[in-house]
Amino acid sequence: MLGFVANQSFAQVQDESTPGYDFSAPPDSTATDTSAIPAPAGPIDPLLKNYDRIVLVIDSATNLITYYGVVEQEESGSDSLYFRAKRWAAANLGKDIKIEVDKRNQKITYVGSIPAYAYLNKYSKRSIGTFEFKLSFLIKEGRYKYQITNLVHEGLKPADGGKGPRNYFEYYYSSTTKVRENDNILRNADKDILKLIESIKLALREPIIVDEDDW
Repeated sequence: MLGFVANQSFAQVQDESTPGYDFSAPPDSTATDTSAIPAPAGPIDPLLKNYDRIVLVIDSATNLITYYGVVEQEESGSDSLYFRAKRWAAANLGKDIKIEVDKRNQKITYVGSIPAYAYLNKYSKRSIGTFEFKLSFLIKEGRYKYQITNLVHEGLKPADGGKGPRNYFEYYYSSTTKVRENDNILRNADKDILKLIESIKLALREPIIVDEDDW
């Protein structure tokens, strides 16, 4: 049986070793997004309604947006799970991944990225850069834990060839300006991160062995 703790999201303060948005600059409290203006009495203009932002759980201990889960897989040995996790990362996290391996505790940490998209409708999307993150696997006999954190959005590179803008997800989550725009980035990222998690679970499952006599 495959069991797992529901994926949750938290938010954390980054340390100096991780690149990203400069949180030292306070938000512009004088700027007002019309999407966040309280609705007046009488007929409500849709543009003036309170906007419901995506709700992410804040971990008071870490203050980073985090996706994690524990998957119970009693039929799987730790060595086979370790091998499958490494094989999945090589196939899904691109060429420029950084890897930290703790063989003694059977922990693997990757710093990788996936393409970032804005979904215009069910059938079309456009590129908005990449989503970078740190992904850790902690593996034991019959179970493993995955954790995705240190999430950063790197926007498209400008025409002059410079670097694209970089923002931590926590900035988007707490920003008081461009509320709808920032929230849409988080919602689109959430969709792709959950797909990524499902692909992890699928890749780490024990293969089904069909008995030749069972047909």
